[in-house]
Amino acid sequence: MKALAIDCASRKMAVGAKNGDAFVTITLEGASIQSKQLLPAIDFALKSVELSPAELEFSTLCAGPGTFTGLRIAFSALKALTLSHGIPIFQVPTLFSYAKPFFSEAETVISVIDAKKDQFFVSIYKNGTEIFPVSDTTPEKIVAFLKENASAGKIFALGPSAPQFSQILNRIEPNFLVKVPKFLPPTTDALLEIAAELKKNGESPLNDYDGPVYIRASEAELSLAK
Repeated sequence: MKALAIDCASRKMAVGAKNGDAFVTITLEGASIQSKQLLPAIDFALKSVELSPAELEFSTLCAGPGTFTGLRIAFSALKALTLSHGIPIFQVPTLFSYAKPFFSEAETVISVIDAKKDQFFVSIYKNGTEIFPVSDTTPEKIVAFLKENASAGKIFALGPSAPQFSQILNRIEPNFLVKVPKFLPPTTDALLEIAAELKKNGESPLNDYDGPVYIRASEAELSLAK
């Protein structure tokens, strides 16, 4: 496999490159630095595994939900590679990429990103099947859903906002024990695995006109609607 993966859906940016057995991931914290650091990070990752952009078999990224700016930056970077070298892009739902590595570790898995304004982007999986579709919602609504749909077994919270979210859930409903795994692998691991499977199964890569998946209107759109 010769591939590149990017996750810019949150404040924690990850860039991973794989060339056969050689693999590297770079993780940087801070949404404000993504526009300046993404291209240098891509260049460093590719050079670290001795790959040139033209040698890539495919690229992949978190498609959303996530931060508006981060998602746009990631799409722009990979589409530039597509225009220059014809590299296909496979998009993966952000919350699915966080959750999938832990489907065999816990019956119920909550994947979450802080959406600000006391809201979170959340999806919930039970035994690997999505039971709560990606939503812009509140911790209180998630607790109510878990009471109706989750058993007393282990519940994992995953994603960059998992520690914060699990604390809120456990405070609202102490009878639930929502845990964050001690080790969270880089998102790029799951992105590369999922994208490779999509490519193997003949799934279509990103079209030229495809863009990020947003489930909340931007501040500009909200202002225009007023």
